[in-house]
Order: sequence, then C-alpha cells, then structure tokens
Amino acid sequence: MMSLQQVMNTTTGLEAIDYYVARALCEDAQLDEQGSRCWFTVLLALSYMQRQGHTCLTLSAVADSRQFFEDELKEGLSFPSLTRLEQVCTTALASMPEPVPLVFENGQLFSKRYWEFENEVATAISQRTALIPLTDQQLRDCQTIWPALFPVTRAEQQDWQQIAVASSLVQGFSVINGGPGTGKTYTVTRLLLALQAAHDGNLNIQLAAPTGKAAQRLTESITQSLAPLSASLPKDLIASIPTQASTLHRLLGLARFGTGARRDASKPLNTDVLIVDEASMVDLALMTRLVRALPPHARLYLVGDSDQLPAVESGNVLEAMIGDTHERQGASEPMQAHLATLCSHLPVLPVTEHQHWVHTLRASQRFKGVLAEVAQAIQQGSQEQVTAQVTLYEKATAGIWHEGVALTPLPDKPQTLHALALTSFQALMQSQSPAEALAALLRCRWLTPMRRGPYGVEGLNQLVEQALAQRYPVTPGGWYAGRPIMVVENSYAQQLFNGDVGVLWPDENGQLKAWFAADSGEKDAPLRCLSLSRLPRTETVFAMTVHKSQGSEFAHVVMLVPDAQSSAARALNNRALLYTGLTRAKQGCLLVADTPVLHEVIGRRYIRHSGLEAKLGGGMAASVPDE
Repeated sequence: MMSLQQVMNTTTGLEAIDYYVARALCEDAQLDEQGSRCWFTVLLALSYMQRQGHTCLTLSAVADSRQFFEDELKEGLSFPSLTRLEQVCTTALASMPEPVPLVFENGQLFSKRYWEFENEVATAISQRTALIPLTDQQLRDCQTIWPALFPVTRAEQQDWQQIAVASSLVQGFSVINGGPGTGKTYTVTRLLLALQAAHDGNLNIQLAAPTGKAAQRLTESITQSLAPLSASLPKDLIASIPTQASTLHRLLGLARFGTGARRDASKPLNTDVLIVDEASMVDLALMTRLVRALPPHARLYLVGDSDQLPAVESGNVLEAMIGDTHERQGASEPMQAHLATLCSHLPVLPVTEHQHWVHTLRASQRFKGVLAEVAQAIQQGSQEQVTAQVTLYEKATAGIWHEGVALTPLPDKPQTLHALALTSFQALMQSQSPAEALAALLRCRWLTPMRRGPYGVEGLNQLVEQALAQRYPVTPGGWYAGRPIMVVENSYAQQLFNGDVGVLWPDENGQLKAWFAADSGEKDAPLRCLSLSRLPRTETVFAMTVHKSQGSEFAHVVMLVPDAQSSAARALNNRALLYTGLTRAKQGCLLVADTPVLHEVIGRRYIRHSGLEAKLGGGMAASVPDE
C-alpha cells in the first residue's frame, strides 16, 4: 500500500482524506498484494468521486486509464481492465467483515449510505407512479374551471403547459421541467387550482424550495400568477391556494448542525400535496429526508430546470429522474383517454408504452431573442453558434446595458475592471432610498465560478469596493450605505435565510440599517428593516458564485469565466455552469472571457455518476419538442 506522502507526490487532485478513507477500507479486505494495490487505487478514486458530488465510482470510467495526473510531472494512478476491476471489487467485498460499508452493483461501487439513499428515493417515487383517475364529479368540477385556466378553442399546436397540468392531475408524482420563461410557475399555479377544484378545496398544500431566496421567489411568483385569475374563479378556490413557501430545511426541521430532522417517517409532514421548486438544487441526502417525511398518500411535484447546475452536495436527482429520454413523447393508453376527456381541443398524443412523469416545457414565454439562442447553443455544446450570436463588447452600442450577449476578453490585471465596476453599480450608489437601492441591486450582478482568487467572489467584491471608493463614500471591507449583503446562514428568528439579499442604508434618523424586500409576494409591501447587530452572518455581494445565483434573476449579468487552474476546477467549469449564469439575465449578459477558454467550457459537459437513473428505469419521461 502506498504511503500518504507517495500519494501526494505522485497524484494531482487527491487529498489526505482520500488516503485515510482508502487505507481504512483496504485493511478490512483479505486480498493478495497485487489485489490490495488495485483495491487501494479503486478506494482512492471512490473517495475522490464522492468529494466531487458523485454518489459512486463507475468502473468503466476509469478502466484501462491513467487518472489523477495534471501533467507529466505527476505519474498519477493506473487502473487495469474493467474485468480485473470488477473481479477485485467482488473479491474484496466478499472478504470484508459485516457490516460491509460498500456496495458493488451494476459496475458501480457505492458507499452503502449513498446506495441506500438512492434506493429510498427510487422506492418512494415508484410508490407514486400509479395513475389516480378522477371520479365523474371531479372531472366535471375540473371542466368547469378549465376555460378560466387555459384556452379551450381547438388548437393545431400542442399546449404543453396544459398537458402538464392535465397529466399531473392524475399522477401522484411528476416533474415540471423547463428553462427560464417557459411558464413553470404558471403551470404549477393552474395545477394547484385544478387539484383543489377536484377535491373541494380540502387539500393541504405546501410550497417549498431549497434556499430562502428560492422560497421567496416562489412566494412572489405564485402570488403574481393567482392575481389575474381572481376575477374569473371562485374566491374560496383562490383562497385555498397557499402563497407562502418555506425552505426545505425549515419544512423538515433539519438542525443547523447534524443530520437529525423533526419530520421523518415516524412523524411525517401534514400535507396532501408538496411542491418543490428549484429541484435541480436538491441533493440526494436532502431528497431522501424529504421522501421519508412524506405521508404515503401525499403527492410530490418537483419543479426545475435540469440543464442548470446540480446541487452543491452529492447527487444529480433531477437529472436522473429525467434521464436520457429526449426523443420519446406520447402517453400511455389510460393517460391518452384522460387527456382526450379533459383536453379534447388539443392534438392527440401518440400512444406509448412508457408512462411519462416528466413534463418539459420548451416554448419560452419570456426568455427570447439572442439570450435564448445563446443559452440553447450552450446546451447543445455548439461553440460556433455561440460565437456567431455574441457581440464584441467594444461594438455593443449600449455598452454593459446591451441587450443580448456581449463578449470581452478577461484582462490580465483585475484592476482593468474598475471602469466596468463603476458602470455596473453606479445606479446603486446614486440611489435615494433603500427601496431604490434594492431595485438597483436587481439591475446588475457579477457572477463567477469560484470563490477565491483575483477573479473569484472574494477578489471581485474587493475590486468593486476599491473602484467605488474612488467616487463614493465606500469603506472597503466595512459598513457603508449602498453595500449589498447576502445572508449566508439561516436565521429563523429574523426570518432571514441563506441566499437572501439586502442592502445597507440609513433610516430616517441617519442610522445605518439592513433593508430587505418583504417576503409577502405583494409588489408594494413595506420593506423589512433590521439593525446591524441583529443580522445573521452575511457577506458582500456585488459579485456572487454562479451556484449561489440559482433561483435569482437580474436585468443584466456580468459573468467572468477565468481559465481553471486544476483538473477538478475544470470539471466544474462546464456548460451547465455557463448556462446557469447566462440564464440569470433577463435582458443582457456580458461574458468576460477569452474565446478559447469560453469554447473549452461550452465543450465540457459535466456528468455526475449515479445509480439513481438506473433504479428509476433509465429516466421516467420524455421532453417535448420545441414550439
């Protein structure tokens, strides 16, 4: 077995924790010397993969290859053939004393914890896959309100939002998947109204999201979606739809530290329907705790965009649920009969043996133009199409406020960005009130893939403060009017959650306070004001990571894409990250990147290794064609 020093000297990417995990597990297996060396390298790779967000090690991904070398200065680790790897794994696990902490299944090596998590999630979903037919009375009640929810004139083109609602109405589980502006909240709101109409308004519905910011946006979106329907639907039906969303951690009663939850199988949630927004951000462990806490009869609907970044923690739950099924479309015979009854004005879907549980919305109602075209090209990995669509920043007529996508090279020195910083945040610093400052915060945000380094969050926030200090009363690293802050820990006492963004601004007495938008979802609701001493932990947020930006929208985005310096960083600097950052913009995005680096990122697809998709039968549904 290699020593820790040998591992560190000969590999790139591995850390001491990988060595100690591999050594401990290797000692429990009874193998010959050659087998032990191979088993040790496999365990190193498994530990590394789990640190990178994978739930397992897929042996075929490392077989007959050399891994963990950055250049020829490090020799890395060599892996034998797939047959040999499978033989070693099988022999090692058979020789380990009970309880064995690992599982080898379908060519993948898991820690038992993640294997059990995937099984729990797959089982919970399979228990909700039987169709729940409507009674004649329920069908009549839905048909009564349907004209207020959707157009009911005969159509030649398919209305996929309507299909998603009608299908989910008789499903105990479904995923509503779609990019920005495809009407996910529009669809969810109508699904909830149809469900309540079919159940006399008696369903206990709960809304949840992974972060406080996402929960706040869901609250606002549901409230806004209900408003135009209030004149055409009964008041009691409108009132039966909740508008206040919770974070998943608060819903489950998860402790800040540790893994315990107040809600689990022994004390399930009191809910009939659970909506989880921004589901791409939900990691495997959190999804497992969620399905444990669901009562057996409860329906579960996940909402999200599978092309966005996966969760920061381990797993690829939403992606696994959708699977590689983009070519399939249609409905089972029972579902086709149901759709023909409720949506007879729509084109008939072809019959398929597969029951589709994922409903992907493609026709964007809001996200159009060059932004949408570049986002689609990124999804498809087309460097040429992206290059053809972007405008060189120097030629953009409106500069940073250019609509669409502009590109400028990453400067050699970060200080070169000072002028861009002044332009980006001038409106914020010239605001006349906290409300105006909060509105200015939504006008522009800088995004970056990393936290550290000159082009990471920490370096960029310092850079912006230094630039602004040349013209405004800004104290870099201190407290000052106009400083944008992001909450980085949940505070239930203050009703502030990880990801909430506010601004420092003086009150009517000139005392500096922290101001946050109200979470009621009402447009003209008063702001929330908090003394600085009562703030939970926060950080400056002129710039934020792309991961933290998920669930947020800004009029304009400045996205910096520096060249990653390590193999692990390069793996994370991929097209999903670029797509996620770009789609935070509603009007325009400025990419600050060298063209070769941009092309590398677009061409890099990050796939998390997982066994969940196989447990779910290779993906549970089909995407629908573009309109």
